[in-house]
Amino acid sequence: MRSEIIVTIVCYMLLFVVGAIAMYSLDIAKEQVLGVSSNFFQKHIINISVSFIMFLVAMNIPFSFYEKHVTWLYALGIILLGLVFVFPPINGAHRWITVGSFTLQASEFTKIILILYLSIYVKNKENVMNTFWKGFAFPLMISLVYFVLIFFEPNLSTALLTLMIAVITLYYGGAKLIYFLLSLFAGIVGLVVASTFGFLHTYQLGRLRYFFGGAIAPQVDIALRTMKNSGITGSGVGSGWLKVYVPEAESDFVLAVIGEDWGFFGIIFVLLAYLFLTYSLMRMARHIEDTALRVFTWGYATVILLHMTINLGVFAGFLPVTGVPLPFVSTGGSSMMALLTGFGIILSGLLNKGKGGVSNRANDVVGKEENAD
Repeated sequence: MRSEIIVTIVCYMLLFVVGAIAMYSLDIAKEQVLGVSSNFFQKHIINISVSFIMFLVAMNIPFSFYEKHVTWLYALGIILLGLVFVFPPINGAHRWITVGSFTLQASEFTKIILILYLSIYVKNKENVMNTFWKGFAFPLMISLVYFVLIFFEPNLSTALLTLMIAVITLYYGGAKLIYFLLSLFAGIVGLVVASTFGFLHTYQLGRLRYFFGGAIAPQVDIALRTMKNSGITGSGVGSGWLKVYVPEAESDFVLAVIGEDWGFFGIIFVLLAYLFLTYSLMRMARHIEDTALRVFTWGYATVILLHMTINLGVFAGFLPVTGVPLPFVSTGGSSMMALLTGFGIILSGLLNKGKGGVSNRANDVVGKEENAD
């Protein structure tokens, strides 16, 4: 158990450092090439600092508190998703809660809230999770509330991702595999129907046409050229110039910055860090006796893995362009805050031994390791 926690923390730190270097390099390149100043590095450091504070707060709240008040947390998620419609749209979308110069993307936090709610639901309904209604359909209907609110922001990619995370969490909790496969098929059919009958926005249809038409979106083309120009080892931190022309290079296409600076090896290094991180979290969950905490940990690890896979798929041109950030590396502060809060919830359960956190077997393992030291 202790080794998994150490590996997880080391991976977090590596990704933080990679993100900080990428933002620093982008700041330098913009100043040298375009003659404009940016503060992506400063934003990244601030995001890490605020996220760490939220992590500490979440870690020091007993997991039993989350279990007791999970319904209120679910309601808080609805309130957050509703609040975005109160504020003026940014780029035609109601996705952010704006307070002065600070913006908060509510949907990033509701992903974590939804996983926590479903994990605790699984624990309370463990004996009926193999049934269709109570084990799958009813909790999925609860998840659809979040899906609908996010869809109308509009944010199709995050809405679909949220629904996918909900279905996977239910599968981890004991729902039958056939229900997972049927929901996947229904999602594809729903997307086709929505695009056919005009339920999607023009920019969403444009992205899908680019993808299914076999064409590469302009921003993807520029991002891939950064890799082609940098070769295997990259051009060095702050030395490249093409990355400044990549749209959203600080967030959605941050891999273009890493690729130009560190080349193919840099991309591989980042991907390995994510794989080690999610693998350690999955192994950590195996030691957890409490069903809610175990399922939450699996769901949390899946969120990180899906974010990484989608971001990489968009960068490589394998998936339609979406606004899914690269966890802990992009400047997306809301994503970083939400994910570190989620990790704090996991450690809250692990550190509160005897309150449903760690199994006796895990306690024995930790105890033996400590005695060996």
